[in-house]
Amino acid sequence: MRRTLLIPLLALLVCHAAPLHAQSPGKEAKAAQELRLAVERQVLGMNVNQDVKYLIDYHFSTFHGMYAYRELMQWAQAAPPPRREALMALVRAGLEAVVRDSGMGLPLGKDTGRAAGLLFDKGLPRYMTRPDFSAPATLGWDPASFERTISPAALGQSLAAKALFVQIERGAPDATRDLMLASALQEFQTLLALLERGGNAGARYMPAVLKLEAGNWAVSDASSSLHGQLSLLQGLAQLHATLARPELAAAPLAGKPAAEWRKGVRRTLERIFNTMLTLHRDARSGSLVRSHDPGQGAADRIGADEAGYALEVLADLVAVLPREDDLRNKVLRQLTTQADYLLTRLARRDTAPQLFLLGNDRLFDGMVMRLDDQLSLISGLLATSEASGQEGPANKAREMYEAARSAFWSGAAGIFRSAAGQAVSAYDGHLFGLTLATWRRLENALPAGEGRRHGEHHIEVVLRQGGLQQAEGPATGEPRQPEDFIRDELPELLRRIATLKKDEQVKKIAAAVKALSDQDNDGIPGCRFAGGAFGAAPVIITQTSVKTPFEKTEEAAP
Repeated sequence: MRRTLLIPLLALLVCHAAPLHAQSPGKEAKAAQELRLAVERQVLGMNVNQDVKYLIDYHFSTFHGMYAYRELMQWAQAAPPPRREALMALVRAGLEAVVRDSGMGLPLGKDTGRAAGLLFDKGLPRYMTRPDFSAPATLGWDPASFERTISPAALGQSLAAKALFVQIERGAPDATRDLMLASALQEFQTLLALLERGGNAGARYMPAVLKLEAGNWAVSDASSSLHGQLSLLQGLAQLHATLARPELAAAPLAGKPAAEWRKGVRRTLERIFNTMLTLHRDARSGSLVRSHDPGQGAADRIGADEAGYALEVLADLVAVLPREDDLRNKVLRQLTTQADYLLTRLARRDTAPQLFLLGNDRLFDGMVMRLDDQLSLISGLLATSEASGQEGPANKAREMYEAARSAFWSGAAGIFRSAAGQAVSAYDGHLFGLTLATWRRLENALPAGEGRRHGEHHIEVVLRQGGLQQAEGPATGEPRQPEDFIRDELPELLRRIATLKKDEQVKKIAAAVKALSDQDNDGIPGCRFAGGAFGAAPVIITQTSVKTPFEKTEEAAP
């Protein structure tokens, strides 16, 4: 795991922390000034996350971050009003940081300033200058950190999160919501061009990886990824539902009525779905397969995580399309076919394999049992039952949940381990969101309130205390900046500790800095304490780790 070691507060201050009353006036003034400067350096240079949390990758990943935001929004909608508002404030801050402030995209127009949108896959969420959250011009990220690549998985999740935000935050005019919709429509237009870059005239698709070079998109990986195509379908399904909102019908959107945009999205949905069946469907079993290579053809396998995700996305698509739509019927048929295949292969077991091998009808379990394989199938099977009305998939999902609980639950941490046997678990944005989605879908299968209780604890342990949420800003409870403390509170602090012994001074200073770094005491530091001198944007980062210890006594079940 990656960890940055900072100079401990004690080592930084000890040479300056002698009691001031024991020195001559000249030495006393000099010691006081040195102590003040030492505290200022500590305050202005602190990076709480890297000092006390085990972050694995603190870049912002569009796929992981937007996947997590989408699931957080869906989770928030069933929460009591105060909790719902707090979660939506967190999401809003993160989406503003990556859509308005990051520059990881293409300009919305000539007069919009720096780039807006979220086309690119990855960037480091650090500001170029001291951030002033009342002045968006100060909030641009360092463009040198961007990887100017794009994948269908990232683009799909970006579309899905922004479209869902527009659906939820409807009502009075809102600049953030309008920006999300404009950015989503821009991404949709870009997608239409990218869909021409892979395949042939009979089956055009967006390739697995493209890179923007000198204003042109170059194909880095020409294969078609099932997970990527499914993510595009998920994003377009949310955009299709958003464009049906009555409040969007009144005025043109980027020069066209919402109804015209929606027709274009519907055509693109059908095109991607049909191409996916052409390239990724195994004719003998009816199952989808994980990839298609232009030279080698379709793969002969599908991962459990991909199979479960396919069920989820197809169920989402069934939910947004009108009953009279022929595409809905085609999607529903593929959904039930995929579910039937999986149920047949899982008939004699209650855990997911890592791979389903279609060529020889065998299963591959891998070296380690992974949580995402189990939860993907559990969540996907539950979604299938919701969409189809069939009880069989839900029954199997509940059976698999009981097995997953036995294999993965850490009673001490109150969360699942990321893999069986892990005393320290790696959580990325995808696994975080997938776990939250599973608790959401299990709510009707568990005693009243149990699923929500575990989902809320999951947010606390992984997102907040574990550091997956990089930082917070004024909108989420971190209003004071380091300079405010230095100007308004440091003089009084120094006066109060002037006569204390060295170790007592250090304790008082450490407590003050800790309180300043996390003012609402929720485990997430303010931006200026999570990324060095210029701060870190308030976003969900790629991956962190949390302790999931084993107990000597029997573990408490969820």
